[in-house]
Amino acid sequence: MIALEHIVKEYSKEVVLNDINLTIEQGRSLAFTGQNGCGKSTLLKIIAGLVRPTAGMVSLEKGKLVHYVPEHFPQMRLTAKQYLLYMSRMEKLECEELETRIQKLAEDFFVSNMLDIPLKYLSKGSLQKIGVIQALLKEPDILLLDEPLSGQDVMSQQVFIQKIKELQNHNVTILMSCHEPYLVDTIADDVYQFVDGKIVLADHKSASETQWYTMLFVRTEKTAIPEKWKGHLQFTEQGCILRATEGECNRAMIEMTEAGWNLRGMYNEDNN
Repeated sequence: MIALEHIVKEYSKEVVLNDINLTIEQGRSLAFTGQNGCGKSTLLKIIAGLVRPTAGMVSLEKGKLVHYVPEHFPQMRLTAKQYLLYMSRMEKLECEELETRIQKLAEDFFVSNMLDIPLKYLSKGSLQKIGVIQALLKEPDILLLDEPLSGQDVMSQQVFIQKIKELQNHNVTILMSCHEPYLVDTIADDVYQFVDGKIVLADHKSASETQWYTMLFVRTEKTAIPEKWKGHLQFTEQGCILRATEGECNRAMIEMTEAGWNLRGMYNEDNN
């Protein structure tokens, strides 16, 4: 479906991508990993046709619909709903079905109350959700995702992964740049690491080898946040939600309890 032949990209004589060659079959899910600035986003933009390579060629199977969701969404005066309707008209979606689809996806991603707010006032995470909703209004053949979970809360991450799995069942080709091991393990068939402008096929654990758990904690009179888990927590009215691998669970429970939290529930996400 996608062929990259000798792709080179230079910015101000600095080589970002150096002779990238890759063939991607229909229905495959690929993850691109590596340090910030290594070329992951640039490669996705080249495949999307938003950036021209300095050298080389990208071949896409004719007639395939490509949707691209950026990490940083442009801030505009249009409301979220106006933007979604505008983009949908470009793809000639039926109006009656469209309204229902927008409302349903907005509910799924917890942004129903944001549809009438101008995009320039939305947070990074909310803008990403609107971008994902737009990409899902009409099922693409190829979906390109640039750091899709970087601004998302835990519950929205779970919704996102569920939607991506549905697309995988429909044989949609998915390419994403990401840092989250959980996302890589859950979605990617193959993982490519960027090293010095080139890509290297990397080893990664399959989803079946990595068990993830969600733990529900409630506050007591005195609570603190352990340093290790600051980036893992989503706060709720009563407490917080923490996601951890099987190997991290015992440490998480001990440190959260010592910090004043009470565990009120825990479930294996693969069995939920």
